[in-house]
Amino acid sequence: MCTELFDVSALTPPETVLRHGGGLILIEQGMPGWDQLLLLLAVERPGSAVIVVSDQLPAHMVRALMKIEASDILPSSAGAGDIAGAFERLCETRVAEREKAPPQASVCWAFRGAVGGAGVSTLAIESAFALARIVGPGKVCLVDLNLADGMTASFLEAVPKLDLKALSAAPERLDARLMAAWCWQHEDGVSIIASPRDPDADALATEAAILRLLDVACSSFEYVLLDMPRHMMPWTKPVLAAVDQAIVVSELTVPSLHAAADMCRDIDALRKDGSKARLVLNRMFPKKNFRAGFPVEKAEKSIERKIDVTITSDWDAARTAVNLGKPIADVKPKSPLVADVVGLVRKLAPEEALATLAANHKAKRAKR
Repeated sequence: MCTELFDVSALTPPETVLRHGGGLILIEQGMPGWDQLLLLLAVERPGSAVIVVSDQLPAHMVRALMKIEASDILPSSAGAGDIAGAFERLCETRVAEREKAPPQASVCWAFRGAVGGAGVSTLAIESAFALARIVGPGKVCLVDLNLADGMTASFLEAVPKLDLKALSAAPERLDARLMAAWCWQHEDGVSIIASPRDPDADALATEAAILRLLDVACSSFEYVLLDMPRHMMPWTKPVLAAVDQAIVVSELTVPSLHAAADMCRDIDALRKDGSKARLVLNRMFPKKNFRAGFPVEKAEKSIERKIDVTITSDWDAARTAVNLGKPIADVKPKSPLVADVVGLVRKLAPEEALATLAANHKAKRAKR
């Protein structure tokens, strides 16, 4: 049944869950820490296959066992053959259930700043909530990959629940149930994946861990948006090569534009499907404030690259929103920034999502 076999009786329950959670685990009632181990598996590694040997299991432990993906209870008189047969049945059931579920197609966008302080986190947050208003709650996940000092959780007063140490120690054990435990859901229907701030987080974030995290996120949600760090990480290139849209955020200054153009060209070289990075200029002044006309065309000529979207600055609305822990659209829905973000999302969203939105609006109007 197993390629490796371990006696975990000398380990503490947390150590057992960290090292062996997600595998096949046999627990005997009465052994030291058996109850804590079962409860931890139910919360942190529900994708495990667990058999408990017991003649009288307490009700609260039965409830914990029901939360585990594959489980069974055997009497104390069970022999080795009975245990092996039970595990075989559990594994067959688990494989059959996974094969029934068709792979879910997902859309993934990555936001990355060409320069520091370009407002990438704000744009990623507002885009996630704008997209959720189009496709509906529960379908959009925002992943903060600024692991050492991310601001997404602070901006939204979210709970950073991602256990980066556990993920890095055993990325292959991450499944949909554990992913759900690491998600925090905003009342507007957007799920947030963020880790507590940790100066050593970047060292823990291996390529295998991050790619596994994003793989499971994309299988759990229809739309996944990434708030990426500007500095290069071991996983940056494979992520940017795989996402559906790579969005570079810049400001309208000469150094920022040149940095953005260079970053876009680097990303273009990674894209095997021939699609190009999208360039977004953030924190733009309203057009009426420009005396000599809107200089986007001049900027495009100087960097020899198309600027896909411009986002109008609304500092007061942004400041109020982060102080309240809400997206800007909830605080000032008529803000020009909100309108520009909606334009960005509509430009990048799949046609089927926009068609669904149009159909819903048409149905609502017909009811009126």
